[in-house]
Amino acid sequence: MDLRTKLVFALVAVSLASMLALGTLAYEAASRFLEQKSLRQLNSLAEAKKEELEKVILGWQDRVHLIASRTQLRADVNAFNQSEDPELQRQILRILADALGSSSAVQLLAVDNIDGRNIATVGRGPETQLERLAPVDLHQSGDTIVFRGISFTHADEPRADFIAPLVLADQRIGTLHVRLYAVELVDLVENFIGLGETGETMIVLPDSAGTMRILHRGRDRLGDQPGRVRLAEPDDAAYRALRGEQGPFTRGRDYRGEPVWFATRRLPGVEWGVVVKFDAAEERRPILEFRQQLTRLGLSLSAFAILVGTLLGLRFAKPLHNLARVADRIRLGELDARATVVREDELGLLARTFNQMAEELERQVTLLHEFQRYFEVSLDMLCIAGTDAYFKRVNPAFERTLGWTEEELLSRPFIDFVHPDDVEATRREIERLSRGIPTVSFENRYRCADGSYKKLLWTTYPEPETGLLYAIARDITHTSQASDRG
Repeated sequence: MDLRTKLVFALVAVSLASMLALGTLAYEAASRFLEQKSLRQLNSLAEAKKEELEKVILGWQDRVHLIASRTQLRADVNAFNQSEDPELQRQILRILADALGSSSAVQLLAVDNIDGRNIATVGRGPETQLERLAPVDLHQSGDTIVFRGISFTHADEPRADFIAPLVLADQRIGTLHVRLYAVELVDLVENFIGLGETGETMIVLPDSAGTMRILHRGRDRLGDQPGRVRLAEPDDAAYRALRGEQGPFTRGRDYRGEPVWFATRRLPGVEWGVVVKFDAAEERRPILEFRQQLTRLGLSLSAFAILVGTLLGLRFAKPLHNLARVADRIRLGELDARATVVREDELGLLARTFNQMAEELERQVTLLHEFQRYFEVSLDMLCIAGTDAYFKRVNPAFERTLGWTEEELLSRPFIDFVHPDDVEATRREIERLSRGIPTVSFENRYRCADGSYKKLLWTTYPEPETGLLYAIARDITHTSQASDRG
């Protein structure tokens, strides 16, 4: 893989990694923001529903109080307690019937005397019998209106039961039972404003029999008859509401078994729970859509990054690629190859410097070839040795003069080729050379391959920092012999 391709890949990889990191951070931040927004909305809706219910209950209590505070009703009940006159009983029934007719929200009214015996009962609809509820301690309840719970008709319509004391001249004279149609509860759970496509309100409450029930209107049952409610078994959201766990939650299931986000409230006194919920899928939909948008944006930016990376690669890597091609040509022997300089930036400077280095290399190679040629054709014995007493390189004149091959000369210490009588002097000379003292003229005898000896005259220049010795030797055997004869 050439540099241009690597540069393109590197630019694209950096771009993609940056976009991935940025996209991940954006997705996490957006997810948290959307989740917090949904939970705040759930929390606000749950609080609003709780306040609405509290107003409904206060309205019921006011309605009950207005009926219980009728002066004529209390006077007739007090007189009936003393005489049990049937005419007074009929008068009480007329008063109750008038109160029943004045409010469509009232389903049933009943009056008991001080002993708890029923005096009169009026009602509307098929269910006009008052179930006997658990007795209330009238002495402890004072003049407070007591909420007795929610009961349901056979059509699952909710009804609210209250007991109010009848008091005359600060004396308790009886008890008023009031049953109201709880249509406000149905209206509340059927109000889907602010609940999106899947949101619902559930009121979790115990009925008069002590059974836990969930009052709600499913979004898929809007065609039911008015006032009808859908009941389901309590689920975890309902239990949390009844336990008084207040706040939004992102984990839970509703009566359908579907995952939901929900917020809960509990109404003290009546012990009701309120649940406002959204389907988790609906709440996560904006997050998923945002992720898809990020993915599409990432793919678009990736394509752009590839294009830009390719262009940058061509712009910046092409000169380097050309330099590499010129360097390869020089490696193959084209010492006159040069890079084209067309830029004035760092790459242009690099090309100019490269050309200068190529020119210097060509000059050095020429010198090396000249030296090599001189080294090979020289009649004198030229060598490079080390202070370790080994030849590092010898020219062909060694083999012509001594008869040893280059391999043989390089494989053994050169002391092995020195005449035994000259070994000690040679060692002293090597010691001088190792201290950087050149040898101008030193004679010793070298053994030839045929066993004879030749006398050599050495001129050596040491290089102490490398331990190398550059030497020239000349065969003076015949000259020395002639001198000895003369």
